[in-house]
Amino acid sequence: MTLKTRNNFIKVFLIASILISLFTLILFIISFYKDTILMPPDFRIPAFLQHISFAKNSFLATMISFAVLILYVPVCFYLLIRLFENTQTSEIIFFTGFLFACLAEIARFITICLGLWISFSNSLVIAGNIVLFGRTLAPLSFLCAALLSETSQRQDIERNYVILLAVSLVFAAVIPMNTAKIASTGLVTEGFMNLVNILRFLILLTTLASFLIHGFKKNNSEYKHLASSSTILILGYSLLVSCDSFLFLILGTLALSWGTFRYLKFLHKMYMWS
Repeated sequence: MTLKTRNNFIKVFLIASILISLFTLILFIISFYKDTILMPPDFRIPAFLQHISFAKNSFLATMISFAVLILYVPVCFYLLIRLFENTQTSEIIFFTGFLFACLAEIARFITICLGLWISFSNSLVIAGNIVLFGRTLAPLSFLCAALLSETSQRQDIERNYVILLAVSLVFAAVIPMNTAKIASTGLVTEGFMNLVNILRFLILLTTLASFLIHGFKKNNSEYKHLASSSTILILGYSLLVSCDSFLFLILGTLALSWGTFRYLKFLHKMYMWS
């Protein structure tokens, strides 16, 4: 992928993310006016949060977390254009995969705004699949950035990106949805939830280890900073997509913002001097 083609794609993604943000705002206004917004049941994941007084369940915090994630995406696309317009870096391509993962949470937003979670419809299952697709794509995007960003891999960037999307899509399609269990965040819970969470954790550990190994092999401190930054970023993302309290909202927003700032800063620094 040439630099010009990549930049054009990112500009298209920026425009698309702005339009999607406007769509969600219009949907919220219409749903609020028609009174179709339904607060999900008080089923918290993990369950022990119910017994922590300073992490009290808040539907308002959940709704604000959607706004944070949706606005975060166009801001990041804009930063990618400003910071990396003249920089050939594969990590940025995979970072757009993470941004798409953030947008996948809109399916959960629609579930709440249209009150779909009270039904057992195919629309509810599809919404669950879309969210699972995004939550699989998010950690895999950073794993690919850590493993497939070598100079020798740049000729295959399009192929690797398609494989990344395909793996996430297949995983989301084969995992069954449990429409009888709706979380306090409007999430349609998936089957084998513990196994899925363990897999995500292992992907995060592998990503962390891969960045660190690159850092030690190349004696490059930027890779070590990318390891910590991507971990903070994913932690913030995880808190926001699981947000049902103001504690998660505050910590998630801070971690996502700080992690993104550090990740893009050290990525820019690494390629600026290379």
